Amino acid sequence: MRQRACTRATWLNGSTPVGLALAALARTARVRTPDGVIVAGGYRLPVPRQECFTVGSVILTRRPAEWLLHPDRAELLGHETRHTRQYALLGPLFWPAYWLACGWSYTLTGSYGRGNLFERRAGLAAGGYAEPVLRPWAARVDRALLGQRGRAAHRPTVTGNDDRAGEFLAGPNREVGREGRSHNASGVGS
Repeated sequence: MRQRACTRATWLNGSTPVGLALAALARTARVRTPDGVIVAGGYRLPVPRQECFTVGSVILTRRPAEWLLHPDRAELLGHETRHTRQYALLGPLFWPAYWLACGWSYTLTGSYGRGNLFERRAGLAAGGYAEPVLRPWAARVDRALLGQRGRAAHRPTVTGNDDRAGEFLAGPNREVGREGRSHNASGVGS
């Protein structure tokens, strides 16, 4: 789906008006990008704590809008823009689906974002998230399930100090890297 179509869809499904209301409530300065995404800078409310987050086709950031629009942060802007496409598809259903994904992620990894399907689809590294590490019990379940299907040799496992995630988060036949920069240390993500 092209970004202009996503922007129209988020207006029609009501998520962008909610994002604009939140931006107004937080007294942000707003800048519209050429493809219709609105970057609202100077977000002041205490929640959520992330440096940047998206509601509809509105990307809210605690920093000035120009900070996010700077070419050095093109990957982060791309990550947040991919969330606008998720809103275009799900509309208001995005919120409960996202929070369910946060709960699932926390259960498996101890992080609300690292194992979250929506964050993974938007690009973990671009959003400032490190690759997930399964909790020991989840790694055991992962190994047990993969062993039953006879495909364990094709999946990374978590044992001892090994910090790779299994199929729960990576998907079939996908290489999972080691811990990258920490979401909390970088202060970004959505």
